[in-house]
Amino acid sequence: MSRKKNASTQSPYTCFPANLKSRISPMDKWTVQPIHWFFIRILIFFLWACIILTLALIHILHAHGRMLHWFFHIFWILLIIIILGSLVLRRMFGPLRWLLHGVQEISNGNLDFQFQVQKYHGEIWCIAHQFNLMVQHIKNMIHSKEQLLLGVSHELRSPLTRMNVALAMLPEGKLKNSIRQDLSEMETMLEEILITEQLKNNNGQLKLSQIHPLSLVRQLAVHYKSRKPKIRVIVPTHDIIFQADEERVAIVCRNVIENALKYSSHQKKPVKIFFKETRSHVKIYIQDYGIGIPQEEQERVFEPFYRVDKSRTKTSGGYGLGLSLCFEIMRAHGGTIELKSSLNHGTLITLTWPKYPSNAVQKSS
Repeated sequence: MSRKKNASTQSPYTCFPANLKSRISPMDKWTVQPIHWFFIRILIFFLWACIILTLALIHILHAHGRMLHWFFHIFWILLIIIILGSLVLRRMFGPLRWLLHGVQEISNGNLDFQFQVQKYHGEIWCIAHQFNLMVQHIKNMIHSKEQLLLGVSHELRSPLTRMNVALAMLPEGKLKNSIRQDLSEMETMLEEILITEQLKNNNGQLKLSQIHPLSLVRQLAVHYKSRKPKIRVIVPTHDIIFQADEERVAIVCRNVIENALKYSSHQKKPVKIFFKETRSHVKIYIQDYGIGIPQEEQERVFEPFYRVDKSRTKTSGGYGLGLSLCFEIMRAHGGTIELKSSLNHGTLITLTWPKYPSNAVQKSS
């Protein structure tokens, strides 16, 4: 079972399959063109009509003894009819193919797609115009939802700051530690929301520098050394380097490792991290042997606030923002995130980073 998100082209903020590829994919694009049975049936009907007409003419001419004289004339006439008929049918059904292309674009998460209908008339173009209005309405709804979330996140920062000041005045004890932990979780959640929105709207600045992924992962392994079932880092045979925003690469690796440890804490096998380098990309693999993710849930794990465990208790996980943030960071770098999971057998996350992110959303360096 696998789920891939192509973070360079799709967004988890939409409800469309594709993608909007773990979307992303991964997942989600129509990788195989559908067979146009409607058009094929019409073409077959047209060919049979030509064949029947030909046989009828041959029978009539044969009865009158003019078979050989008229045979080649009939052949060329029918050939011309078939060619002209094919061109006419192609012209007639062109708008339907055009509509199908638009539906594919929207299903893949491209909500910027619009039909050009100003110069055309007829029922098909009317449908295309209504389709444009529908897509625009969906975009506005999604934008309003995101703006509301962003606005609330900004507004919550001030009261959180005041609460931290008030907390500092309390005496040390279990109550203070509990409140401090709750405030820390809320601050982390707001920070992830704001970073995600910045990256999604291409406003987040990527400070590209040379990254040594082995060194970064080792630092994280030291940070989590007390967590079960431990972390095992497979050292590559040579030094691997790529360009990226080091702070955000660390956020991605930390979130994925955190999930791997959380959902495999009952296992004896440690979380395994290994690397692979190609000519143009660097891949970081994070493998756990925990509870896994059900197949029907895999295509939604990159959506914001989505959690496999719906109880939303502190013991069962965070707020469902970690993988969504990872997806946006990968998209901003022009990379991909791929998930393969089997229930009760574990999960493998593959982070594919371009060595030189030419198509990264880079605002500064």
